[in-house]
Amino acid sequence: MKAIPQRSRRKTCRWCGKRLLSERHPHTETMCFVKNERSIRSKMRPKVKRISDVYEGGKLRSAFVGSNMEDILLKRQQQKGLDAVLGLGANGYKVPRNVSHMIAQGFVWTQVANQRPWAVYVFTPKGKRRKRFNNLYDAVEFHARITRLGLKGGIVSLPRSYELPPEWRLRKAKLPKRFKWCPNCADFRTFHRVDPAQRFEAPIKVWSEEKQRFEWRNRMIWLTECQVCGNTNRSPVFRRANQPYEVRKIKAGVRRVKPRKGAPTRKVRRKRL
Repeated sequence: MKAIPQRSRRKTCRWCGKRLLSERHPHTETMCFVKNERSIRSKMRPKVKRISDVYEGGKLRSAFVGSNMEDILLKRQQQKGLDAVLGLGANGYKVPRNVSHMIAQGFVWTQVANQRPWAVYVFTPKGKRRKRFNNLYDAVEFHARITRLGLKGGIVSLPRSYELPPEWRLRKAKLPKRFKWCPNCADFRTFHRVDPAQRFEAPIKVWSEEKQRFEWRNRMIWLTECQVCGNTNRSPVFRRANQPYEVRKIKAGVRRVKPRKGAPTRKVRRKRL
């Protein structure tokens, strides 16, 4: 009696457990991984006990990139910031207003990918010093400590630049000329020329008496830097925030408005589907 040949069992996908079809079929393990990459990485990520275990060399470990650990760290940053505003503003200490602005703007991936995205700059008799922190709570707590000691300092976001909020545009017009919006400090700071002095060409708004409005023109301007964090006026966020603010009147029914001649264009990134 001849033995009945057994059919070879089809292989199963190691990601979802389903049986793989023939090699000609488009469903493969690679396609399954691409489709369910985030959930797969979340299941495969190693378990950690401390926040320091998530980072390696100051950067987020590759095992946690694209997993739910990013969402956990973003929520942690948000909660730590709220705890700082609600719990540390006491005993004569007032939490800086830029902290509330940073929390209102939310947190981005770069503030999670870096282990210490926040810094506190302190002005001491020996010079300016910097200390970095993992979250806003630790940064505000250290800022409160140096304030009680009589030292001056500021909280700075290192990997992210913040735009000037619309409700603060009127404040900018009342400040002296040396005060400019610093994107990293998220507040108005004093800017002075660098040493040695440097100049560069950039488009700025100039008032035209003939047209009775602002025009964009290229000018040679001095290179200045923030006296707290050292950010310069080369930053595109700085250039947008510290230009004269004006309101354009658009006629009813107009859907597209062309930018004025000479105005710097801003690239808009399209969202992924």
